[in-house]
Amino acid sequence: MDYAIVTGATRGLGESIAKLFIEKGISLINISRSDHDELKEMCEGEGVSCEYVPCDLSNPEEAGKAAKKAGEIALNSNAERIFLIQNAGVVTPINPSGQVENADLEKSVNVNLLSPMIITNEMLRALQDSEKSQLIMVNVSSGAGSRPVYGWSTYCSTKAGINMMTETVSLELSKKGSRHKVIAFSPGVMDTDMQGTIRSSSEKAFADVENFKRYKEQGMLRSADTVAGALVDLVTETDVESGKLYHVNDLL
Repeated sequence: MDYAIVTGATRGLGESIAKLFIEKGISLINISRSDHDELKEMCEGEGVSCEYVPCDLSNPEEAGKAAKKAGEIALNSNAERIFLIQNAGVVTPINPSGQVENADLEKSVNVNLLSPMIITNEMLRALQDSEKSQLIMVNVSSGAGSRPVYGWSTYCSTKAGINMMTETVSLELSKKGSRHKVIAFSPGVMDTDMQGTIRSSSEKAFADVENFKRYKEQGMLRSADTVAGALVDLVTETDVESGKLYHVNDLL
């Protein structure tokens, strides 16, 4: 039996990803601030395991403890493949530098970058000596990680960090001859709560806000289910290239 560990599986893209893994008969570990009854019911219906590991990813200590617990569960299951989907993220704070609260900067860096680094570290520590389980890690990135966006200095920086972490960890795994893999995945613009947060920004805070309103008005936003389908099919049905940044537009 395979296992999927998904951060932020209670809503949006994370919820869609979790449901699609379950439909494929893959057991779930949900690392989130809150549990999800529907996911549990789906797992029962499909005859797979469902574990909930409570965690506030803005707290690095909690992230480390959650990763250790998830790693133990997955390792003890003797799963052939363990998918780690680091999906949880925040787009806030949205404001130019010099107009952002330091506490908001810290939260964004913790959720978007530091906690994924800690979880990666703990998962690799837990599975480095496993002879059976292959770890396939997916770090959800963004187009903002490759270009500057006015008002998004924190988000752009953390997603750029995710991309570089992916490449560096892949290099390290390759040098060790490890069969574990890590990729980044850019999901494009989706119709999620995060987009609602973006559209609620002022033009002074986020210069491109009118464009994002237009995406919604003109039906240009993909559904989370469509994007999740591309990701889950990618990691379960193909031999992914470790270290690569995959773009959803190339998969649909």
